[in-house]
Amino acid sequence: MQDTSVRETVRTPSPLYRPEVLMMGSSHAATGVLAGAATGVLCGSDPADVLLCAAVGAGAALLPDLDEPGSTVGRSLGLVTEKMSERLRDASRSVYLRTATEVELAEDKDGAHRYLTHTIPACAAFGLVALMAAIAPLGTGLVVFAMAALGLGTVARSLKKWGPLRKRRIAASVAAVVIAAGSMFAEGGGPAPWLIGVTIAIGALTHVLGDWLTRSGVPLAWPFVVRGKRWWMFRSPVAFHTGKSWVEDGIRWASLAGLPLMLVLSSPPPTVA
Repeated sequence: MQDTSVRETVRTPSPLYRPEVLMMGSSHAATGVLAGAATGVLCGSDPADVLLCAAVGAGAALLPDLDEPGSTVGRSLGLVTEKMSERLRDASRSVYLRTATEVELAEDKDGAHRYLTHTIPACAAFGLVALMAAIAPLGTGLVVFAMAALGLGTVARSLKKWGPLRKRRIAASVAAVVIAAGSMFAEGGGPAPWLIGVTIAIGALTHVLGDWLTRSGVPLAWPFVVRGKRWWMFRSPVAFHTGKSWVEDGIRWASLAGLPLMLVLSSPPPTVA
């Protein structure tokens, strides 16, 4: 599932940047919400931490698409995410050219969008970087803010009926600040750094698995060689058109509907008098 399918004009699109094969950012964010909340529940967190994990998961589920500056998430926070996307795109191209087999190099692909950041090692790297950042003073709040702002900023771009883009961005940023403040001043200090790291890794992996459901596929086996290709694109045997599929709509709404269930599961059982 990929946010780059949101129907907006993009700059310098990559060959895989086509609405009919990529999933919408709101779908990614929704699955990230559920994945983050489920991670919190499985790790034994209380409802407050589960909500924070859900917010972090929403942003983490968009991270793999930061390899495309023209994507919705690549433009979600303006210059900051655009520059970050440019760096990740360049890194993806470089790694592709250094690791691609002769068969792949003969195909003359650029190795930019939907390559490096859509691998399982990249998901682990996202989580590790977040863990290291969360250990630093005020790190947890900063990581939570970044992920919440990324997720809310991406969703805000699609809510065109809610006013000018600038106001939507400001509203998303304010909400992210509130969520981040909650993580720093919550009772018990909020989620542990390791939980933040795990949630971000799982959120990013949720994105990759979502893209596996689409027609473009993802390089799940990288860095191993499959059928002569190190970047072999795996895709579901029931891959579907995105942006106009009831399957995608069902995934999005089911994911959001699952959040209340996660909160119930994380709540302590009622005491018997």
